[in-house]
Amino acid sequence: MSRFQTRVAIVTGAGHGIGAAIASALAAEGAQVVVADIDEASASRVAAGIRERGGSALSHSVNVADRSQVEGTVEECLRTFGTVDILVNNAGITRAAMIQKMTEEEWEQVLAVNLTGVFYFTQAAGRRMIEKAGRSGAAVTNGKIVNVSSVAGLRGTIGQINYAASKAGVVSVTMSAAREWGRYGINVNCVAFGLVETDMTRTIRTDPKFREQYLQQIALRRIATPEDVVPAVLFLASSESDYVTGQVLSVCGGVDIHT
Repeated sequence: MSRFQTRVAIVTGAGHGIGAAIASALAAEGAQVVVADIDEASASRVAAGIRERGGSALSHSVNVADRSQVEGTVEECLRTFGTVDILVNNAGITRAAMIQKMTEEEWEQVLAVNLTGVFYFTQAAGRRMIEKAGRSGAAVTNGKIVNVSSVAGLRGTIGQINYAASKAGVVSVTMSAAREWGRYGINVNCVAFGLVETDMTRTIRTDPKFREQYLQQIALRRIATPEDVVPAVLFLASSESDYVTGQVLSVCGGVDIHT
């Protein structure tokens, strides 16, 4: 039986890259998926692809930094599928600049999407999971929340203090929510990715100098694909992790070995 049969999942930033791979993998194993992304066309393409392969998916345009739009996404999920069992907070942006050159706007944009957006969706979906806990009695789990962080949030990075700070904040949000909501049977965990082949990392991957610098830091000496990192998310979203909460699982090829 598929791991996610009868499960309903919301995946943010699912119109491309890692988010699209996560949404597609969940659907392939039976989940009904809300493909949420600020880019409506991209979200629609991913959802259509899932349906063409026999899966069940709904696309929804959302700015994760807008609380009302986040609430609307969760409500649409409930109207369409009846519940929400899994939330993957994957949406994220970068605005690179050295500390002394970073503008207030660059700082605030990244924190709004990468951290406040995680809070908004965690709060909105978590409330429904708590309501489910009130109805389900002694269920082993009433919800799975998987937040996407980065090794940048664990060890810092150069030229992206806003991104690193936001991803460190995601780790703290994860641990705090896990402490508060364990009594409701809600598992909240985090994955910390390293360098993955996405549009966001294109400059690093295609510039020979940057690429070699990063490869030297990776124990496995290769850059991850979205397919390399998706299994960790699925593990934390599945019943296989029912006794795992408040944890950070690094999926980075060994970048963080010395941290």
